[in-house]
Amino acid sequence: MIDWRETPATEERMLADDARELRGLYAGKVPPEHAGTYLRRLSRPGALTAALNWYRAGRPDAAIGAVEVPTLYVWSTGDSAFGPAAARETERWVEGPYRFETLRDVGHWVPEEAPEALNRLLLDHLRAHDAH
Repeated sequence: MIDWRETPATEERMLADDARELRGLYAGKVPPEHAGTYLRRLSRPGALTAALNWYRAGRPDAAIGAVEVPTLYVWSTGDSAFGPAAARETERWVEGPYRFETLRDVGHWVPEEAPEALNRLLLDHLRAHDAH
């Protein structure tokens, strides 16, 4: 992720050779039909840059303050990108209602690997905070 944030040629490299590097990120982890859709969309001009900007914005230059809206953090024990310490530390930055949920034996691609569990948690969260 450091490379994604700091290397201007990341998009070019990830999309080179028929998006070989990007395909490798999804291989065996995301259903092929989902991966195909993601690859088509991320290959559009500017789309991969927009997606990578989420990672690039992850370390702002100035304090942004605490999160005050109701927050649900769904973490998975098999996540290859976010370890338990980073996931648990998120709560320190939330002043509003906070709920931390762990999905066991699920990897980084939670929406694809555990859609029913994730949707149940999201719907519960939204129902609990419908006034917001």
